[in-house]
Amino acid sequence: MEVHVKYLSSGVNQTPEALQWGPDGRILYAASTGVLLYDPKDGSIIGAGTKVHSNKVTYAQWVQPAPSSGPVLVTTGADSKAVVWTVSDKEEEGLLVLHPKAILDHKSHVPLCDATTITDNGKEKIFIVTVTTDSLTSWSVCPETGEFECLNSTTPPGRAFILKLKFCNVDGSKYPFLVCGGHDSKIHIMTAKELGKYVPTAVLIGHEDWVVALDFMKEDSGDMLLASGSKDASVRLWKFTTQKGGKEKQDTDQKGDDILKLKSVTFQVPADKEEITLSVSLDAILAGHEGLVSGVHWARPITKDCQVHQPFRLLTCSKTQDRSIIIWEPEGGADTGSGIWLEVARLGEVGGNMEGYYGCQFSPDGMQVIGCSYQGGLHLWENQSGVWEPCVVVGGHFDQVVDIAWDPLGRYLLSASKDQTTRLHAPWRPSSGKEAWHEVGRPQVHGYDMACIARLGRFRFASGAEEKVVRGFTAPANFIRNFGQICNVNVEDDLEKCKVGEGASVPSLGLSNKAVTITDLQEEQQIQEEGMEEVQAYFKLLSLTAPPTEDQLMQNTLWPEGAKLYGHGNDLIALAANSDGTLLASSCKASHEMDAHIILWDTNTWHQVDVLAKHRLTVTQMAFSPNDEYLLSVSRDRTWTVFKKEVSPEGTTYKVSDFSKKKDSMHGRVIWSCAWMSDSQRFITASRDKTLGVWCQSEAGWVRETLLNETNEAVMDCRGSGNGVYLVATGLVNGEIHIRTYDSEKKQFSEDVYNVLQHHYNTVRRLQFSPATENGSLPLLASCGDDRGVRIFEIKVPSDIESR
Repeated sequence: MEVHVKYLSSGVNQTPEALQWGPDGRILYAASTGVLLYDPKDGSIIGAGTKVHSNKVTYAQWVQPAPSSGPVLVTTGADSKAVVWTVSDKEEEGLLVLHPKAILDHKSHVPLCDATTITDNGKEKIFIVTVTTDSLTSWSVCPETGEFECLNSTTPPGRAFILKLKFCNVDGSKYPFLVCGGHDSKIHIMTAKELGKYVPTAVLIGHEDWVVALDFMKEDSGDMLLASGSKDASVRLWKFTTQKGGKEKQDTDQKGDDILKLKSVTFQVPADKEEITLSVSLDAILAGHEGLVSGVHWARPITKDCQVHQPFRLLTCSKTQDRSIIIWEPEGGADTGSGIWLEVARLGEVGGNMEGYYGCQFSPDGMQVIGCSYQGGLHLWENQSGVWEPCVVVGGHFDQVVDIAWDPLGRYLLSASKDQTTRLHAPWRPSSGKEAWHEVGRPQVHGYDMACIARLGRFRFASGAEEKVVRGFTAPANFIRNFGQICNVNVEDDLEKCKVGEGASVPSLGLSNKAVTITDLQEEQQIQEEGMEEVQAYFKLLSLTAPPTEDQLMQNTLWPEGAKLYGHGNDLIALAANSDGTLLASSCKASHEMDAHIILWDTNTWHQVDVLAKHRLTVTQMAFSPNDEYLLSVSRDRTWTVFKKEVSPEGTTYKVSDFSKKKDSMHGRVIWSCAWMSDSQRFITASRDKTLGVWCQSEAGWVRETLLNETNEAVMDCRGSGNGVYLVATGLVNGEIHIRTYDSEKKQFSEDVYNVLQHHYNTVRRLQFSPATENGSLPLLASCGDDRGVRIFEIKVPSDIESR
């Protein structure tokens, strides 16, 4: 069996140093407890780290300069670990693998660090300084063997909480010096005579609040500029100048003593021969943001005329309400560095009530800018003829993904998350280039954490959140049209049936997605032209041939809400629909028998059909059989129930056909998951007691056919074939995914189990195979989990298993 990762989606962690653009063009970013590699040229995730961190990754950066052995990166986490990683040369399951080279354990949370490559006693080493609440710890790591040594641990300078630290190398110095930004509004400078043993040397005073962002650049003259960003909304530029013979270097054309000079701070950096004296003075103050400056980054050095030159171009971002990224350059241009500093471009979002950007980065050539926002999204802009244009970029959920659902034709995948959004993922098929899956729609942006989702046919779905209401949605015409253009599929039939308008928007004081028609758009345009009143047009007609940007996803891909279904007394927990989507089953949280019922809804009229009562506690999952003859439910009361279809003049409903008794059931703990086999004669259940049970229909009812012991509690799904052999996938609480076969004739699972390498980092919440298609494409397995990830695996099955 062969498995290939078709798609991997996950949002960026909400920390200032969660992503970095590497010198080779690859972007590294932290996603939940893992770390991912993204290639903007390829347009997809190309690498993923193995499971090491057990809590949120707080910092991720490339080690620069890179060791001679190859690219190395460092991450820190809330699990008290700092990890040094190497990147594999070969792909496994379609992705590069990031392997841990060294794991540096700490006694408490590690929010950030900095790392560089040095040569000590003729040996190349990775030198790392990590920060905890009450200490600065220095480490030495061998890039080839992974052997590490804790060199020293000291209290932070001034007993400040360190919010940012940065290394800086001075030509001729023995070791790099260290600058730290603290909550005391000061920038502390530390130097070391011995490797790792840093002591406070000088303090830069000027900011009026926390110093949270620092970055260095080197001028062609050898001087250095330090940019510092603060909570006081300002960016300060500090000039570091080398003094010779005790006197600061002066330009030869300066004459006279009547030059106004700012007060400077001097300190010494240990060197092999004699100490190097540096003088630091304030060079400029940049005021453009309205609040905390969360990131400052200089443009990368570029090679021009066989010489390395670093442009005077600075990138700053704010995570407050101004929601902006600003590009700064001197009046004389980025090449000269002369004149006052000016804002040459401002990027970002207009409106909204979320926080802004946590971090931003220049591409190696300086022609692209990427930023990460509060909602876990990546924003990419490219300089096209002097204008910064938004580009296609990857993204994903920024909280646990709780449920997924395939389109009946397998054209797209829906996902629901505790980040209060429902997202639509589909393959982008450009006219030139290979197919790549992307997020192409965000049908629902809700005010409650999502809990479940079910597809109701082509371009229709129902969702449930941590509320008592089931909501139904239908795709508008503008989305269907763009979907056809992006995915290169024929949607003419769907457009003809579409009767909900062109788009959707949420009114200023509303909570539901309201349909927007052509008439509404014409009226808005007329009012704007007449200037009678201010109009906030949330939806705009778009014609897209590429996946939408983050801004477009948030405002122009909503689906109108068609119905609200009331009937449950507690928060919803599960949804399931029959094969044609005309019947919907829903369940809610229940601590007693009164609330543990299932409600059936007719999705054509949105009326309640029946209430099915049998369980005593929460119904955790439901599934209709492929032939729609049965409805299966499993519960926290450790039992399952099969309801049989009954058709009468009043309509279609389901009645109890069989059920397992708590005493006789083979499951001793809550049953989490269930799935039907394609013959509708067998189903599988998965329980917290680490067992999977296969049940088949007999004259005496539904009886146990096979029992399988898993390594951990699991959720699962299965996909069958015409020869009685089925693919069964199980997702475990530790993030692992196992794929095996089940032979219905032999009534046994295969002994060979495929353990997916590129699995989730945390609990797998749902697995679902794609529906069979007539083109005979390989089976796709979609998964989601607590690590915020949505993954799609393409499975090349053995020859004896054919696509059904």
